[in-house]
Amino acid sequence: MERGPRASAARPPDSEPATAARALASARELLDDRVVEPLLRTHAARVLIAGGVAGLVSRTVVAPLERTKILFQVQGLSVSPPGQPLRYRSVAQSLRAILEKEGLRGWFKGNGANCVRIIPMSALQFYAFDVLTQQITESGSSSALTPLQRLWAGALAGAFAQTITYPLDFMRARLTVDMSGRYSGILSGMAVVVRQEGVRSLYRGLVPSLVGIMPYVGVDFMVYGTLREWLPRDAATGEPGTGAKLMAGAVAGAAGQTVAYPLDTVRRQLQVQDVKVKYPDVPKYRGLVDCFFGIVRRDGMRGLYRGIWPNYLKVAPSISIQFVIFEHMCKSLAATRERIDERRAARRQHA
Repeated sequence: MERGPRASAARPPDSEPATAARALASARELLDDRVVEPLLRTHAARVLIAGGVAGLVSRTVVAPLERTKILFQVQGLSVSPPGQPLRYRSVAQSLRAILEKEGLRGWFKGNGANCVRIIPMSALQFYAFDVLTQQITESGSSSALTPLQRLWAGALAGAFAQTITYPLDFMRARLTVDMSGRYSGILSGMAVVVRQEGVRSLYRGLVPSLVGIMPYVGVDFMVYGTLREWLPRDAATGEPGTGAKLMAGAVAGAAGQTVAYPLDTVRRQLQVQDVKVKYPDVPKYRGLVDCFFGIVRRDGMRGLYRGIWPNYLKVAPSISIQFVIFEHMCKSLAATRERIDERRAARRQHA
């Protein structure tokens, strides 16, 4: 039998790449069978995955504006001494100030906690809306929801998701305004809060949060779903174009924020009012109503909407991206599941 260099030279030149390709294909099939297919087996799982990815991407894109918004909302309470000029006066000035003091990472401070929160929240929100939509359509005579039905389904879905994930939202706000390094992370921060303020503090601001999230998410789903039905359809796909859907999402997000923003401001101030005790004259609120009217007395109605302009800049791309990515992910995951099923059927035929 011939050995050595001649035998190697006699081997077909494409044998090794072909072997590698077959090994890669086998590994991909194994991954699909053992990991991907179980994850995508049910419609509910695909909705949860799509919702989580949509929330993660959309919030990370607008993280600098999210931090600016929160600093606008709470600066009169815990960032500056009473009577001092406001530190953050405009979006551009705020972004520059954060960059100069904390560097580029400062723009994304608190975003890790936000992502940990938003992945389950967005997933649960879209899942709950999907379940409620199915129940409404199955119990009615029409397969399409009315605007009012979308409003209620979205409101209940938002309340469900917010209640479950609220402690993460609470810590995200604390991490965002913490300038002293008191909190080093989500779990360690929760431990500090529980030790110093009690377990109930993790749910401080939950009531105004629920009161605010229900109209916000409800209006988002109602406006986007209604506008989507009115959008012109592409002749080839039968679907509205991506640009048109992004515009519909922007309008929906702006409408939802306008309705819910005052209660979001109340929630933020309740969450962070114990971050600093350096200034004894800083007001301490006893609850939702006290905080609401305290802000109005001190700053007027404008105080309830402080930070809404950077929030509009944040909401437009955030909600747009969230809806578009969710729809794209749902289609992509369903197509992946169909591809796996077709390949399995082909293997059975050749077996």
